[in-house]
Amino acid sequence: MADATGARHDGAMNLVDAGTVTPGMLKAPCRHWLEGVPVDVASLPASGFSGSLVLLVRAADRGPFVLKSFHPGTSREHATWVHRLARHLRATGIDQVPDVIPGCGGETVVAGDDGTLWELCRFMPGVAVHRPTPAQAAAAGEMLARLHRAAATLPDTWQRVGPSPGMRRRIEQARRLEAAPWRSRRAPDRQGRQGPLQEELVSQVSRRFEAAIDVFAAADGPRAVARVARLAVPTVPVQPVLRDIWCDHLLHAGPNSPEITGIVDLHAAAIDTPATDIARLLGSWEVSGECGMQSPVDRHPDAIAAYERIRPLPLAELRLISLLHSTAVIFGLDNWFRWVLEERRLFSSPQRVLDRIDRLMQDLRPAIAATADGPLDQDGVVD
Repeated sequence: MADATGARHDGAMNLVDAGTVTPGMLKAPCRHWLEGVPVDVASLPASGFSGSLVLLVRAADRGPFVLKSFHPGTSREHATWVHRLARHLRATGIDQVPDVIPGCGGETVVAGDDGTLWELCRFMPGVAVHRPTPAQAAAAGEMLARLHRAAATLPDTWQRVGPSPGMRRRIEQARRLEAAPWRSRRAPDRQGRQGPLQEELVSQVSRRFEAAIDVFAAADGPRAVARVARLAVPTVPVQPVLRDIWCDHLLHAGPNSPEITGIVDLHAAAIDTPATDIARLLGSWEVSGECGMQSPVDRHPDAIAAYERIRPLPLAELRLISLLHSTAVIFGLDNWFRWVLEERRLFSSPQRVLDRIDRLMQDLRPAIAATADGPLDQDGVVD
C-alpha cells in the first residue's frame, strides 16, 4: 500500500473515503492478511459508539472482507475468546456469524504498530430491520435460540446457574445513582473549551437532561432506582452470549424478508444470561402507540414463541427479560448524561448520540413504571 509520501508497502492499497484511517495504521494488518495483494479500503459506518474502525476491504482475487479494530481497552485474551466463540458457532451450523480469517501465522487477532487489535472477517450482506414484521421477529427469535443453544456447548465453557453479571452491574449502578441522583448532577457551564460541535452536543444533551429530570420526578424514578438497588442478584443460567445483539447487528436478506443473512459484531460477547440478548434485541426494535408501554416480551410474542420452540425459557429468565430492558433504558440514559456532560467524551457523530438519547427518552416513562411497579418474586426478579 502507499502511504502519504508515496512509499510502497505490502501490496497496493487504495484508501477510498476511509475517514481518519491512514495507511500507516494498516501496515501490520496488511502484512498479516493481505501481503502483496492489491486492495481497496473504504469506510463502513460503525453502528456502535465503541470507537472501533470498520473498513470494507476489496481484493482483486478474494473478498470482500471487513477489517475492524477492537475497542482500545480490549485485551488480546478477550479478542481471542470472541473469535473462538465465532468459529465454534459456525462449526455448529450458525453460518450467519462472519468467518474470522486466519493470517500468515495462523492467528486471527493482530496487533497494529500502535497496539490496536484488528480482525479480518468475511463481509456479510444484508439489511438491518428496525421495525420487523411478525415473520421477521419469529425468524430472529428462532435464530437467537439456535445461537444460544450452540454457544452453550463452547469447549472449556460450561453452562451453569449463577448470578447474572449484567444484572449485578445494574444493581451497582442503581446504588450509585441513588447516592448521586440526576437533580444533583446538573453540569456547570463550561462552554467554549472543546470546539463548537462538541459544545453544541453538550447544549443539546443538557436540555434533554433537564427534561429527563422532570420525567424522572413525575414518574417516581427514585422509587424505581431504590427498588433495583435493593434487589438480590438473580440466579439464572449463564453461558456465552453476545450482549450487543441489537437490530443493526442482525441482517436480513431484504427489508421485508424473514431470512437472516448475518449476525455481525461479536466484540461484546461474554458470559451472562441469554435473557440479556433477548432483552437487547427485542428492546431495540421500534414500536409505536400503546406497544411502547409494554414489555419486550409482550411487544413481540412471535419472537418469544419461536425462541421457546428451540430453547424453552426458564421462568426466571423469562421474568428477567423485562427487567433487563427497563433498567437498560434508565441506566443507559444515566451513562449518556455522564459521558457527555460530566466526562465530556468526544463522539464522531453527535447526531447519532442525540438519536440514541432521544430513543431512550421515549422509553423512559414506561421503563420507570415497569421497574417501580412490577411485582417481584422471592429471588428479586420481576414477576
